[in-house]
Amino acid sequence: MKLAIKAAPIVVLILSTCVAAFLYVSCKPIWQFDHLEKNARRVITASELQTWATNLLAQYHTNIHLSFTLSELGTNFPQQLRGLAPELGPHIEVYQWEETYPEPSVRIWWGSGFLGAAGFEMGPTNFVLGSGNQWQPGVYFFRF
Repeated sequence: MKLAIKAAPIVVLILSTCVAAFLYVSCKPIWQFDHLEKNARRVITASELQTWATNLLAQYHTNIHLSFTLSELGTNFPQQLRGLAPELGPHIEVYQWEETYPEPSVRIWWGSGFLGAAGFEMGPTNFVLGSGNQWQPGVYFFRF
């Protein structure tokens, strides 16, 4: 009987630690997603995003839609963005369809079916995104 009473606090501590670890691991991606724009502002500027995007656009011809993974781009991706929400992305897409997108753009997004999508769409300074938070002409943060 005395052994069971002494073991109870240890069991409670172990169970509490397991629950806390589970909550941390499950909630961290959601917190990262919810704070994506704020955390991105801390690590990268709109000018850096736009420079990277326009350089990527220059590598591809018109009338295409390409999707990339981080491993495909390798070092040709802003390293500052890699840790923003690694379990949810980023996903990278290049849009250059002259008939539907008059100005080419690059979209970087994070998300899931449950959370939706959030990220950046960038192009030259005359690129306009219909919705989103404009960081500077041609650079937008969006949430769908």
